[in-house]
Amino acid sequence: MYNDNKYYDTDKLLDEVLKTDPQYKLSDKFADMLAEKMSRKFAWQQYLNEFLIYMAAIVGLIIVSVAIQFVWFDAQWGVWLQFILQNISLIAGGNFLLVFILFSDRVLLRYFMHRTANGQT
Repeated sequence: MYNDNKYYDTDKLLDEVLKTDPQYKLSDKFADMLAEKMSRKFAWQQYLNEFLIYMAAIVGLIIVSVAIQFVWFDAQWGVWLQFILQNISLIAGGNFLLVFILFSDRVLLRYFMHRTANGQT
């Protein structure tokens, strides 16, 4: 019932393909270039993940502190909303500045330091 010759044609074709030389040549520095690209990619990914972890931790701490204010200290929604609406430009500007500084410190500076350490420009 089992046909052993069923895969003979594909095996023969695969052997022929593997024995012939390819029609193209890779540069001598191909492996080095590939390793550099992968190093940059993994470094970039690691730095972004670290930035997102820091952002999640900061947002989590803010949420917990606001929840504590409302639960334990009986903070009023109206007072908080009025304060936020009156100072929205200051709050948004401060948050934008803090996120930019954190992103620059945790991602951009480390990435460019990684590139210069590996001799890339």
